[in-house]
This record gives sequence, structure tokens and C-alpha cells, in this order.
Amino acid sequence: MQILKSKSYWLSLSLMLSLAVMGMFYDILNSPERGFVVLSSPIDRMIPFMPAMSIPYLGWYPFVFGVLAYLCAKDRLMYYRVLLSMNICVWICYLIYFNFQTMVPRPELTGTGLGTSILGWLYSQDRPYNCFPSIHALHSYLVMRAVLSVPSIRKSIKRWVAGGAALIIVSTLLIKQHVIYDALGAVILGECVFTIITGLALHRRRRKESKWTQGIN
Repeated sequence: MQILKSKSYWLSLSLMLSLAVMGMFYDILNSPERGFVVLSSPIDRMIPFMPAMSIPYLGWYPFVFGVLAYLCAKDRLMYYRVLLSMNICVWICYLIYFNFQTMVPRPELTGTGLGTSILGWLYSQDRPYNCFPSIHALHSYLVMRAVLSVPSIRKSIKRWVAGGAALIIVSTLLIKQHVIYDALGAVILGECVFTIITGLALHRRRRKESKWTQGIN
């Protein structure tokens, strides 16, 4: 608990504001003015429509930022790596949105349940563009990938984070906010960027260790 009281922890945690700043550009690109394509596939037509899954979909916000806060306390270097990966990936997503805009057709909402009400509000707040890759799936995958890469984190926590990430990614498909290509594109993009960032960090550390060893000799 002492680390949660430290000034360095809160300063490091404040770097998450970079994601909020990046999010300000999302609405600018979220429009059909540049034209759009529909990427739906036969698999998407087989996936059922479940408005109740709007609840875990909205759980993305506390999930992602909660896992980042945990990583910041548990492994600061991994926290920096995944946060950098997330920002780079969002920039790449924005470039794709600008040059290759996609749209997901939405079903008509019927019924009066809680899930339907939440989904109706969600649809009204977020137009059906900026879909490929899915930032919801991207961030969920990246925080899961980071947690799974830290040996000192307990297996029970890793299972919880993996389950939460999987639930959120699946929810994007079940509420017809995204199609399967959006989720797959997000996972591939996230894995590529995270692997490169991690590889560069490890290469830099080995070079420092090599120079330190040579200095002793």
C-alpha cells in the first residue's frame, strides 16, 4: 500500500491522461463524410444480437484504467511499455480511420430492458464509424497482454484480466458495435506494436548491461 501513497506513483499514473487527450480526436474522424465501406462477413451474420452485453462493453472504461493502475503499482516499466503501445496504436488507428473509414450496420432496437436502454444511449453517443480496428478490443487486448507478461503477477489475477478482456472484446460483436475483422485487426495491431516496443526495451537493457560488464572488465 505504501507505493499507492508515493508521489512517483501518482505522477506515473497521470500519464494515462495521454489516452484521454488522444480520445479527443476520435469524434473528429467519426463521420461518413469521407465515404465508408462495410466489412461484415458471414461470421458476423451468425453472431447473435445481445443488447445485455452493452453492460460489459461499458465496463471497458474501469477495466482498462483499473488494470493500468495495477500495472503502474506492480511493474512500472511494463506500465510504461503498454501505455506507449496504446498511444502508438491509437495514432495508427486514426490514420486508418482517416484513409479507410468503415461502418457497422446497426439493428433496430426493440424492447424495454436495461441492456436495450443502455445500448440505445450508447448508439446515440457513438456513431457507427471508426470501426476498424476496434479501440475497445485493442486496449483490452494490450492490458491483458501486459499483465500476462509480468512473471510476478499471480495466476488468479492473470485469469481474471484475461477473462475480462475476452468478455469486452466479445461484447463489441454481440451488440453489433463492431464486426469480427475489427476485433482481429485490433489484436494483430496490438500484438505487433507491443512486441516491437518490448523488443526495443529489452535490446536497450542488454546494451546497457553489456557496457556495464565491459566497464568492469
